[in-house]
Amino acid sequence: MNLTAPAWLAILAFAITTAFVLHPTPYLMLAFAFFAQPLFLIVAILYFRRVFRELREKEVM
Repeated sequence: MNLTAPAWLAILAFAITTAFVLHPTPYLMLAFAFFAQPLFLIVAILYFRRVFRELREKEVM
């Protein structure tokens, strides 16, 4: 698994966040609260899973 999917998910989450910060409307608040924040969590989980997998492959952990 490469990091293409997490990168695109992070870009999408940052785009939603930027739109909400620049033009705070109820719909963008909904998108930020229910899509952008969970996307950041998913990206972090995918990234750390990749890091721990590589560390185990190199027998560091």
